[in-house]
Amino acid sequence: MADKKIWVIAEIRKGNLTRSTSQLFGAAYKIADQKNLDVVGVLMGGEKSHAESLAQKASLVLWINDPGLETYEATRYFHAIWQLIESKGKPVVILASASSSGLELMPRLAIRCETGYASFCVDIWWEGSELVARRPIYGGRAYEELALIKEPALFTIRSGAFSIPGNLPNSGKVETITLTFSDDLGLKLIERKSTTSSKQELSEAECVVAGGRGLGSPENFKLLEELAQELDAAVGSSRAVVDSGWRSHDEQVGKSGKTISPDLYIAFGISGVIHHILGMNTSKVIVAINKDPEAPIFRNSDYGLVGDALEVIPVLTKELRSRR
Repeated sequence: MADKKIWVIAEIRKGNLTRSTSQLFGAAYKIADQKNLDVVGVLMGGEKSHAESLAQKASLVLWINDPGLETYEATRYFHAIWQLIESKGKPVVILASASSSGLELMPRLAIRCETGYASFCVDIWWEGSELVARRPIYGGRAYEELALIKEPALFTIRSGAFSIPGNLPNSGKVETITLTFSDDLGLKLIERKSTTSSKQELSEAECVVAGGRGLGSPENFKLLEELAQELDAAVGSSRAVVDSGWRSHDEQVGKSGKTISPDLYIAFGISGVIHHILGMNTSKVIVAINKDPEAPIFRNSDYGLVGDALEVIPVLTKELRSRR
């Protein structure tokens, strides 16, 4: 019998807890309240301040304070979680973000736990004693519902699928845990090279401005960067732009790029094929600017403007500057 708890695996990026981590608590409390389950935050590495921040959302935080966990490494993280399960018992549910690290870690853990796993979930709920998850399939053309009948049930949650809940009336307890790692974990990290720029992280940005082939040339992305500066936004791009070598892959929004869920997403010169839509359709507000009135992206937008992006961007940037 699993322990009556839901574990939320926290993620730190560039020294901060991610927005996706906070959103996981929205998913956790939705199912916890129905079955009287406790929500527990699990922090691997990080600082005391990160643990205390998690304690604003969880009644208990299990902080694995080990310098070897400061940087994500799948093998070490897997062994840390498994040792935690062996010492604390299996929870009812384990939640992680559908980020690159979550999507790598959770299937490994599911195999070790001999249990079910569902990825990219946009909703989860109880049907009797079974947990049901909803997730997109076939490139977002359809959705399927899966019932996970064995504990612990493992899920990765798509960014933006749940709102961030408020803080608890009283902060939870932080329990510091020390683990022992073998010198030989089966894999050894030789070198790590980052492909991301020092700009604002796409998946964490509250506002994203993205450009497609409609911008005409890579040089015209300078206009988009100026607009992003005025909006304190991250710059994204379509797959066509990346495939053309105009922008780096870490800026690509879509099924084969990054899945994002900002408060505001503005697409300039992006036609809106399904693979792109799948990466941004959970944005709170979507604005599209395109010369083609029949562009598919207008069908997935809250606001649309038929016009030349190269004419609209400078006007919008100028207006924002004047209002500052």
